[in-house]
Amino acid sequence: MSLGPKEMEEAIYRNLPKNTGKTLEEWIKNLEKSKVKEIKEQIAWLKTQGLGSVQASFIIKKINKVVNIYEDGDKLINDLFSGDNKKLKKNYNKLISKIKKLGNDVSVRPCKTYIPIYRKKQFLTIKPIKQGLALGLALKDTSKSKRLVPPANNIGSERIKYMVVINNSNEIDDELIKIIGEAYKEN
Repeated sequence: MSLGPKEMEEAIYRNLPKNTGKTLEEWIKNLEKSKVKEIKEQIAWLKTQGLGSVQASFIIKKINKVVNIYEDGDKLINDLFSGDNKKLKKNYNKLISKIKKLGNDVSVRPCKTYIPIYRKKQFLTIKPIKQGLALGLALKDTSKSKRLVPPANNIGSERIKYMVVINNSNEIDDELIKIIGEAYKEN
């Protein structure tokens, strides 16, 4: 099962001893002993100690008490649907209520620029765009509907092979939910 951003960060902290031989607390103490103060220099120092960029960055986040933006999914969603995208929130709410009815294993894991939806794997992404809501679907076959097109650009994941843009609430119909249901079943 794929991890969301929050779960990935937690896994990196949890796996530090196994992967590096030191706990998070030991890395923090070693960095403090180094007397390196600037964040870029701290990351560089940690990398000279054998850590990867992601591990080093996450340790720095802990030291500097950087809040994990992924902890508050509601805030991420509200931020995505602010400003020019505010009018799209009603369609998002209608869509997400129908998607959650597909099964108890549907998981909404908001990110900063889009909203991935998971079952065992990511099967759908939702991204507000100028034209409406871009829905990216992890489907194996497009013969299911003429509404599906290849994505014009990245809408969240390389697993997304097809998309449909929702311009108004009438387009959130039985056909669309059936297509989303097929992606759900495949993943």
